[in-house]
Amino acid sequence: MRTLLISSMVVLLAACGGVGRVNTGIHIPALETTAGSDAAYEAGWQALKEGKPKEAMQKFQQSAAADEKLYVAYGYTFLSQDKISLARRNFRKAIELNPDNVQAELGLAAIYELLEDMGNAFSAYSQLLAKYPEHAWIKVKYQNIKSTRTGFHLKQAEVYKSRDKTGKYIEALRMASRYSPEIIEIKTKIADYYNEEGQYKEAAFQYEKVLAELPNKEEILVKVAKVYEQMDKVDGAIMVYKSLLKLKPGDLKIINKINELKIKFYESDLPPKFKNIFFKQKVSREDLAALLGFYFKRYLQADKTPVIIRDITGSYAKEYIIEICTLKIMGTRPDHSFDRFTAVKRAVFAEVLDSLLKYLSRRDYKVKITPLEEVVEPVDISPLHRRYKIIKYLVNTRIMGLDAENRFNSTQTLSPGEVIAAIKKILYNIE
Repeated sequence: MRTLLISSMVVLLAACGGVGRVNTGIHIPALETTAGSDAAYEAGWQALKEGKPKEAMQKFQQSAAADEKLYVAYGYTFLSQDKISLARRNFRKAIELNPDNVQAELGLAAIYELLEDMGNAFSAYSQLLAKYPEHAWIKVKYQNIKSTRTGFHLKQAEVYKSRDKTGKYIEALRMASRYSPEIIEIKTKIADYYNEEGQYKEAAFQYEKVLAELPNKEEILVKVAKVYEQMDKVDGAIMVYKSLLKLKPGDLKIINKINELKIKFYESDLPPKFKNIFFKQKVSREDLAALLGFYFKRYLQADKTPVIIRDITGSYAKEYIIEICTLKIMGTRPDHSFDRFTAVKRAVFAEVLDSLLKYLSRRDYKVKITPLEEVVEPVDISPLHRRYKIIKYLVNTRIMGLDAENRFNSTQTLSPGEVIAAIKKILYNIE
């Protein structure tokens, strides 16, 4: 394997016509002095940092370091020479060997920057920051792109506004909001514009982004409820009015509106037991499979032989359960039972969402990730907890939340509203 790797890299280097121009703007990551490094490997990194890619390549080819480490080294050597396709190929090889190779992942993100593809560069660094929230260099890159691109698009928006170019003004605001989604005023302006224009789907999407930041903002709850009614999204409208009722307990107008919508909801074409999910206190495994299958229908493609499940005869969600389990988004027990009536707990739900995100990634669907500015640690989840990384990731990407005391409450069950809110945060951010 080592001989094959080194010989193939020699051929690739020769095919590129020598060293060529050296890009001195490339960030060379700090050398990890872990087991498997040797003098040649360390000398190669030093040469690369000194802007000597030819010498670096020679040293790396003499190294007996692990293939994963050498692929990263070759990747940065090619990247320093602006040989993008070769750099990308080597970084991907390293990630194939170790999906958590942060140096290779940084290399792929840097490629987007070199190509001046700042949208994808920002997405890459956003996902990296969510995955490695304490990594100083990733924070620097993320913040730099975030601030410069937000400022650029806001200035553009002002220019377009002064020239009465409404379409371009809104598009510039949308771009600014993509880089700084925490600026509520931008999203509200965009949402109000689409609402006034009768573009309710886009208006709802933008209002939902505001609610992700300010879930109890009464003004926005009222607006999004009315937009849902315009879209005939009765389920969404009911959930929003129930949130309003929590803010204004006993309000007869809200109670009457919920009752009115319930009648309309039960007249829809959804199976009766599916409709009942929205009025339950707890979501069961059967209900969760139904919700995932319903909301992600367009993204779910089971191209394998369906799994055999022995205890779902008569289930209203039978087809959804089979599909979700076949795709390994949810699982069955060793005896092929699904245990459909058990209530879903928050830690289990986190694991299901993680499986869903991995499935979407395998299908090349990108979920836009907006990590929190400050890393949040669930105080009741130990780093030794087997779902610790998953829970921390979901919390710091705001897909799931903590209570007022920063507790995740992993053994608590979930209401339909909590499940649907998390589902929609993923659904509405798929690119």
